[in-house]
Amino acid sequence: MPKTKPTPELPSNDLILAAIERAVCHRDRDEPESLSYIKEHLGLPHTGWTTQQLRPKLEALEVAGLIEQSRIRSRPVWGLTAKGRRRLDAVRDTLTLPEAPQHRIWREARATASDRIAGLRADLRGTLDEAVELLEAERDANSASWFEFSERLHKDGQQLATAIHCLREWAEPDDSKADTDKPPYRQASRRRIRG
Repeated sequence: MPKTKPTPELPSNDLILAAIERAVCHRDRDEPESLSYIKEHLGLPHTGWTTQQLRPKLEALEVAGLIEQSRIRSRPVWGLTAKGRRRLDAVRDTLTLPEAPQHRIWREARATASDRIAGLRADLRGTLDEAVELLEAERDANSASWFEFSERLHKDGQQLATAIHCLREWAEPDDSKADTDKPPYRQASRRRIRG
């Protein structure tokens, strides 16, 4: 018989207020936030069950005047009201939110980079060795070989650069603001270190 996952504990109303505030803050824009992103900040799974359980709590917070619902591109979003901010300020020291999504992404990217950097260096070293062989086979190497090879060299170099960025240059995100650090090159992505 398959094991069933434990039912997640529903957060308190005050924790929901804190999650809404942090979700809005971490998006680096002063707009209300979607339920799926609020669930991430509460550490809840993206399931229909959690949505069904949270909706009555959101409705109660809205009736109490602590949050307000609006729509962005036809999607419902929620934000704190002035009354909700005052309530949150009064209880903030008693609340502990789960790890923020931006911090989890940073932590996981660092762990992946740490695990993979030796292999990435070896991959690039091997690719460079092949480049030397291709250069020495001057007459036998055609343009198609070089075009194919340049793609590999580019990919291997980007992978290593991304790992170095994750390990040495990407500062740990602070919960009080959005993590706006970007890798130095547009095409690089900290989430794309391949295993």
